[in-house]
Amino acid sequence: MTYSPLIVVAEDDIATCQSIAGILEKAGFTTECCQNGLEALKVIKKRPVDLVVTDFHMPEMDGLELLKTARGSGIRIPFIIITAYGCVDTTYKALELGASAFLTKPIDAEAIVTKTKNVLYPGKQTKPLNCLQDEICPEFHGVNIIGTSQKMKKAYQYISKSAESEASVLITGESGTGKELAAKAIHYNGKRKNGPFIAVNCSVFSQGTLESELFGHVKGAFTDAVSDRRGRFELANKGTLFIDEIGDMPIDIQVKMLRVFQEKQFERVGGEASLFSDFRLIAATNKDLKKRIESGQFREDLYYRVNVIHIHMPPLRERMPDIPALIEYFLNAYNGIYRKHIKTLSLDALKALQKSTWRGNVRQLKNVIESAVAMCEGNMIDVEHLPPEILDTEAHPICTDILTTDILAFASLPEAVAVFEEQMIRRALKTHNGIKTHAARALGIAERGLSYKMKKYGIHPH
Repeated sequence: MTYSPLIVVAEDDIATCQSIAGILEKAGFTTECCQNGLEALKVIKKRPVDLVVTDFHMPEMDGLELLKTARGSGIRIPFIIITAYGCVDTTYKALELGASAFLTKPIDAEAIVTKTKNVLYPGKQTKPLNCLQDEICPEFHGVNIIGTSQKMKKAYQYISKSAESEASVLITGESGTGKELAAKAIHYNGKRKNGPFIAVNCSVFSQGTLESELFGHVKGAFTDAVSDRRGRFELANKGTLFIDEIGDMPIDIQVKMLRVFQEKQFERVGGEASLFSDFRLIAATNKDLKKRIESGQFREDLYYRVNVIHIHMPPLRERMPDIPALIEYFLNAYNGIYRKHIKTLSLDALKALQKSTWRGNVRQLKNVIESAVAMCEGNMIDVEHLPPEILDTEAHPICTDILTTDILAFASLPEAVAVFEEQMIRRALKTHNGIKTHAARALGIAERGLSYKMKKYGIHPH
């Protein structure tokens, strides 16, 4: 008789719990459903369980507390954590406790089966990048770096290749475009994924403080140095060091960086012992480093040391076709956080979002949708739920002839997105006289993808 691994599914929503259990049972596993962490804990203490799949938010005992209690009791069963929205701080706590993988709601059947097999049968499954969704941070699937536009596809390709490499990476782009998330995607899909991801932002520290943050210090090195402290270089050993806003790094510290990046050796502030750290360097900036080199604010030799692989994260205004998918993702995510069931946006609300210049890029869009979800009491977001800065923004006439049908005010979000997409395609083809190559380029998608969508919506070139 073939052994079927037993999986405990802990989820307070009965329908979701039974759905997950059904998916896993179809894949050949045995399951047992529990409505909270306390029930799950009783089961895993009583029976030999192979895996626990648990929701993060549950009454009485949540997923993190269940994991913590299990580890405290000496139980080493692997855990898969399910959450409605990826929180990096919480994720790191779960990682420290030994969580094996993470999933984001709404649950994708293929994803949960694949990750279950990866956890139970390590080494036997292939684990694709899958549009940068990462087990460590569910944000990678949709927050800031979701999109199918040509510019985002190019970014994905560079991120994927960078993950396979150990070369230094420089990520450029405006604030809010997802530079740190791209860095994390590289780290957690690369060879150092089991090592630490250590980040430091050069723009938030004074020169003296930044040096201590990077190099560490010994007791008595300066007035507040009451004990020895490890710096980010040491903490990043066997992992990745992410230096954000490297363009703001003081020139004096830049000189010291060259030796560290080249030899991986350094001394703590006030110390004499030479230390070694094996880290992979990823840097990011929203500045034009070549202009800063010309003005003497950035060292040219450091630039070439950092810029081995260059990835550019495009601003949202250059990837407008991705907005509907981003809205849909954020709406689903914040419905989970705020326990709401908002299905769509009104015509006027969609128009207002489409007209915004989005100077804050995807981060701003994310905040706008969170604010709207928090303010909305019904099942449809209207203009009154949007933040004032969106309504006060000067119109950006990119899609002024789109969203002209009242069907959007009554449709579900997927239906609204479909109408939005169809009208964008029709407008592009009309503008470019039915030439698919030119229309596809204007839409930021591949010509093959355009042909597929034209067939889907019954659109003829002319």
